[in-house]
Amino acid sequence: MSKLLKKIREIAGKPKILLVIGISGIVLIYLSTLIPSFKKTEQPKSGISAEDYRNTVYENVKSIVTGITGDRSPTVIVTLESGIRYDYADLKESDTSASTGKESEENRKATKQSYITVRGSDGSETPLIITEIMPQIRGVAIVCLGGDDPDIAEKIENAVTAALDITSQRVYVSGGIYSEKR
Repeated sequence: MSKLLKKIREIAGKPKILLVIGISGIVLIYLSTLIPSFKKTEQPKSGISAEDYRNTVYENVKSIVTGITGDRSPTVIVTLESGIRYDYADLKESDTSASTGKESEENRKATKQSYITVRGSDGSETPLIITEIMPQIRGVAIVCLGGDDPDIAEKIENAVTAALDITSQRVYVSGGIYSEKR
């Protein structure tokens, strides 16, 4: 250990070597800023996607049907009206009115909306989301064991319409040939 310290003292006594080491350290630090980082630059999502929402509804309906019929693998299809909609924070609305000369004095109103934005760590600006509005469910189709029985079909329909807050016209339940073969 003492031999190592003696060599370090010898090297430290030579100013040229210290200067070379110092400059190479500065160059290495500078080069590290030029190398692209491999971090993800994507911003975290504020919520779930429409596909995640559809899958969640699918799993919930499937568990309802399984609970009512005992069918471990019912066929469930869920369709959505659209994707997720967002309400953004408005900054203010500005109105400009202009009257036409000899014509009937109608006012034309031009509205310009500005949104509050949030600046990310990478310098990008995104509008501030106040509310995420989940897509409306267009329909649910269910094929399961016992789906041809009117009592079971009614129980499934009532459970699904209550759970999803949709009308019974958007739910179809059937037993079909597919469920008979299991």
